[in-house]
Amino acid sequence: MASFRLALISMPWPLANRPSIQLGTLKSFLKVKAPDIQVDCYHPYLEVANLLGLKAYNTIAERTWVAESIYAYLFNPKRRPEITELVSKEYSAEGHPPDLENISRQIDRLHQRRHLNLAWSSYDLIGLSICLSQLTSSLYMIREIHRHHPHCLIAVGGSSCSGELGYSLLANSPEIDFVVSGEGELPLLTLINRIKNGDSKGDDSAGLLWRDKQGKVTGGGLKQLSNLEELPVPDYTDYFAQLSRQSRLSNLIPNLPVETSRGCWWHRVKSGSVDRACKFCNLNLQWQGYRSKQPTQVAREMEELARKHFSLKFSFADNILDSRKLKGLFQSITELDRSFEIFTEVRASVSRGDLIQMRRAGVNRVQIGVEALSTSLLAKINKGTTAIQNIEVMKHCEELGIHHSSNLILSFPTSDSRDVEETLNNLDFVLPYQPLRKVRFWLGQNSPVDLHPEQFGIRRVANHPYYKKLLPDSLAESLCLMIKTYIGDRTKQKKLWMPVARDLDRWQEQYHSLRKDHFPAPLLGYRDGGDFLLIRRRSENYEMETFRLKGYSRGIYRLCETRRTLGQILHEFPNVSLDKLENFISDMVEKRLMFREGDQVLSLAVNEEPHRVLCGVERKK
Repeated sequence: MASFRLALISMPWPLANRPSIQLGTLKSFLKVKAPDIQVDCYHPYLEVANLLGLKAYNTIAERTWVAESIYAYLFNPKRRPEITELVSKEYSAEGHPPDLENISRQIDRLHQRRHLNLAWSSYDLIGLSICLSQLTSSLYMIREIHRHHPHCLIAVGGSSCSGELGYSLLANSPEIDFVVSGEGELPLLTLINRIKNGDSKGDDSAGLLWRDKQGKVTGGGLKQLSNLEELPVPDYTDYFAQLSRQSRLSNLIPNLPVETSRGCWWHRVKSGSVDRACKFCNLNLQWQGYRSKQPTQVAREMEELARKHFSLKFSFADNILDSRKLKGLFQSITELDRSFEIFTEVRASVSRGDLIQMRRAGVNRVQIGVEALSTSLLAKINKGTTAIQNIEVMKHCEELGIHHSSNLILSFPTSDSRDVEETLNNLDFVLPYQPLRKVRFWLGQNSPVDLHPEQFGIRRVANHPYYKKLLPDSLAESLCLMIKTYIGDRTKQKKLWMPVARDLDRWQEQYHSLRKDHFPAPLLGYRDGGDFLLIRRRSENYEMETFRLKGYSRGIYRLCETRRTLGQILHEFPNVSLDKLENFISDMVEKRLMFREGDQVLSLAVNEEPHRVLCGVERKK
């Protein structure tokens, strides 16, 4: 019999087709480090998805404020009219909102019937992972478990519980006994050993928060693994056992999360302050530094998970891949010789060669850190990339058949008319590629903008006003929460970026319409005749505009499939004068067949035979 019983819970709203990597990793780690501990993982979000249907569930899960509203309706009944109004506002431009009262009532019945009559008192500790869109659902479950089993010890952890967020949650929620702040493996093991030894209020331990004998919150800091190779393969057996009992999800092929790294090598802290980071980003609250696994270890994990769970779909949970190990990682995965479907996030600086290797390994979906099509704005954001780099990676994804879901941030504080003008100009060049999603800037807790608001003309930072609708007053006013509001130039910024927002909407509509007409051909593509090049631009009513290049024109265009400087082009074509080159590039730019930024040039048409690219049989100049 196990000497210690631990329950781990992941409440809605993770996507239903993914097991919780937080729960799976903690379970496998504890199984190795403390085999006498029985760990049971619960995924109530699976049953909620089965109740609502997968499409309805995922529609809610993809909208943070709507997702939080469902359980807020149960957790904070006094504010139901305001919560209903919030959901209606979120759907104001898209038809009918979900029936909040009916959905919440069904979910409450489900939990009362299936989850709240479990023998929670038999567990020595109950832990909940609170990440994106899981705040109100977790608070609801914590309250209900505590109401039925008041002597249970309850801990919370996850990205929404790190540092000040976790401190305020513990200080204002008497039902919560502990917070695991930051990376969870080592602090959770420490907490379990404390409880086993009857010393749950013991000495200071990094990575843990608790109340002392006087009821004051104490603890803090981070405690994390020095080497990620200590991590065993995530254990998703509980997820699959629960999935097998959901009749409406019987055809679901889960997407298995794996992690190759933790933290972000671009996000650098120096002397206690942020030295370098994307200004809007707060994704690294729970990490300190950057660590990554060896490529062969990642490949072995994927092989084991695929074989065990009969799934070829994988998602890398990293904030950023290790650029030093990129080639080795995807080469190791390719050598497994399995038809994987992989999602990962990538920086815009990823090379065409790396993307080709990734595609061969099975990467078919990515999120690119584009954020802007204005180099001046990218500098303000401190993204470390340029507009031409962003356009280049979008082009390569289009060519290789990699679907990307990437964002264009509107209304970033301190952005100006020059940023907007540059964005509008550059949008003309990317219309043949998959559209970017418009995302209005939001202020995240402990992002560089939040830490240095005066640099961005921001004052009076506070929790987002929606929290006042979602949470009881005592919590809405006292918790430190992830999404903030502020006083600044928000109205001016919204007006400034309206033309971009309109162009993004038109781009979405036009791209999908044209792709439907011309599929599978690209909207701007070429075929190489060896000594000539045919470029075709596809437009409405199945029409097509054709351009023919020959001689040095063809050679220069092919050379610039990746960014080239004028110096590099002249070196490859010494018989072409600078004037002749400038005239050719100007003509191509005017026709939107090339993009130029400074002395860098990029050809925009993609190879209409992507298999030749992937097989390495492209013609050269």
